Amino acid sequence: MADSSLAEQLRLTAETVEANLGHGDQVDRPRPIDHLAGFRSRSAAVAAGEELTAAGYRVDGLYRRFLTVWLEFSAMTAVDHGTAAGFTREVVGIVERHGGSYDGWGGFLVAAESGDEGTSSTS
Repeated sequence: MADSSLAEQLRLTAETVEANLGHGDQVDRPRPIDHLAGFRSRSAAVAAGEELTAAGYRVDGLYRRFLTVWLEFSAMTAVDHGTAAGFTREVVGIVERHGGSYDGWGGFLVAAESGDEGTSSTS
């Protein structure tokens, strides 16, 4: 199951990067990227958050909605194909080690000229 989940997330990541490029995004420029993952228990979400923090991510929120505990986290990074695939592999691995499900990433586009920003997301 982990392989299909990772494969699907990598496919979505590649599609998002291509869409960003189509909108003129400067994908090699760092920007804040938000991530979301769901867990069955608060303890699993907290453990994943600790591992993500050790890997350089910032935990931005932890909340329960119905039967899922959602973990919001972020990092400053570029979103070119290689970098985005790398952080997707890293994050999916951490989330799945703690029994969670990765919901994807998103962030603002970085235009060649300031003032022309948009958003993109894998979810």
